[in-house]
Amino acid sequence: MIQTRILVFALAGAVLIGSISIFSSLNARVYDQSAVLSLPDREISLIVVSNSESRMHGLSGMESLPENSAMLFVFDESDKYGIWMKDMKFPLDIFWLDENKKIIYLERNVSPQTYPKVFAPSQKSLYVIEANAGFAEKNNLKVGKVLNFTQK
Repeated sequence: MIQTRILVFALAGAVLIGSISIFSSLNARVYDQSAVLSLPDREISLIVVSNSESRMHGLSGMESLPENSAMLFVFDESDKYGIWMKDMKFPLDIFWLDENKKIIYLERNVSPQTYPKVFAPSQKSLYVIEANAGFAEKNNLKVGKVLNFTQK
């Protein structure tokens, strides 16, 4: 009977520690899903990451990204921000945009196997968008195109 109680308490402790760990990692990934990218024929939901922890984590570890969504990285100031594919499970198209939301650099179909390579533009950007591979071609997005997105 005492051994059973000890086992129950040990299991309860393990569950509590696991729960705290899960909630801590979720809290580090604070996303604002109310931003929208307006394209000529549809709107794309943007997962906004604007703090250093969530930007560092990005889409890492996620199994997939819904077709009509993308991740928007918002930085505090323009710079040459690098993106890598650490812990990624699917390929991406990556867009770097200047303060006017103009695409200044684009990497298509970036595979998770490219890690630890870092992709970065030669010019400064203020925003980066990560979308499923093929997004650029499907939506005719090229360097020089200005994107229209709103953050709420």
